[in-house]
Amino acid sequence: MELRPAQFSSFIKAPDKDLRIFLVYGPDEGLVRERAKQLSLTVLETLDDPFCYAEIEAGNLDGDPARLRDEIEAISMMGGERVVRLRSAGNVHAKLIQSVLDADFSNTLLVIEAGDIKKTTALVKSITGLSNGAAVACYHDKAQDVGSLIRDVLGEAGLTVASDATDYLRKNLGSDRSISRQELIKLTLYMGATGATVTLEDAKAVIGDSSAESVFDVVDAALLGNLPGLEASLNKAFFAGESAITFLRLIQGQLKQLHKAASFAETGVPLGVALKKAAIPPFNQKKAEAQIGRRGGRHFAQCLDIILKAELDCKTTGSPAETLCRRALLRVCMANRNR
Repeated sequence: MELRPAQFSSFIKAPDKDLRIFLVYGPDEGLVRERAKQLSLTVLETLDDPFCYAEIEAGNLDGDPARLRDEIEAISMMGGERVVRLRSAGNVHAKLIQSVLDADFSNTLLVIEAGDIKKTTALVKSITGLSNGAAVACYHDKAQDVGSLIRDVLGEAGLTVASDATDYLRKNLGSDRSISRQELIKLTLYMGATGATVTLEDAKAVIGDSSAESVFDVVDAALLGNLPGLEASLNKAFFAGESAITFLRLIQGQLKQLHKAASFAETGVPLGVALKKAAIPPFNQKKAEAQIGRRGGRHFAQCLDIILKAELDCKTTGSPAETLCRRALLRVCMANRNR
């Protein structure tokens, strides 16, 4: 089946326990992430529990296709349901995903995030054709949708908005739903008391043009050695409620790909060919080339060790996960600065 926007909202309020497999896809990456997170939280209270929540980059399954089934059928050490969130999937992963659709989902919710793929692709059809599956399409907000989001978020906080402030917000929030929501929540905190009216000056004081921002700015900044960018994007992401484990898992996936590509390049393979052999998507190859630079495989292996240790510490030491994540990403960022 396909969950349309109104149906999705109803589902989040009253989840149907018979639906266990979700494909969230579309051109609005922020809305894809937001809805995938909402689906995950219909089962879990938090995404910070590594025993109940597993996040996998689809690109990392090429060398270990059995991992997805293992995660789906794993049993939490602490009991209760689990969520497996498969990120950055595409139609190229359709066969791999189809191979696990017969797994036991009685204890697990599978949430698949995909990009801008068509409704007619094999991946979408394989999920919508399931009795326990549903697809959720995510398109960029239209002007009226942005207006609705403004009314919903600010209205829930008991705030009214001046007409010129509404016009400003429509123009500057962009079409990424997740980031727009984060910015509006920040505005509600700025305003404080309920019953207040958001003026144009208030809107300008808090919200700039956020349409180009992305959660992946954190990983990009760390791998490009951009210290100011890393600090700014991390602060924004943690303020918005993203989990430390999310960033550690995301950067692990990228580091593995960069390590593979850099190792191929060290053997004399042209970097362009090495990027393809490492299964780095075409749209990401230019960025990956800049991240690799003249660095070899050993460099990225050391960075990966830092991130893996940080994730282990998050699970075992009892230290604040955000602090451990920040420290690890800072070390990787420092190592990737151009000297």
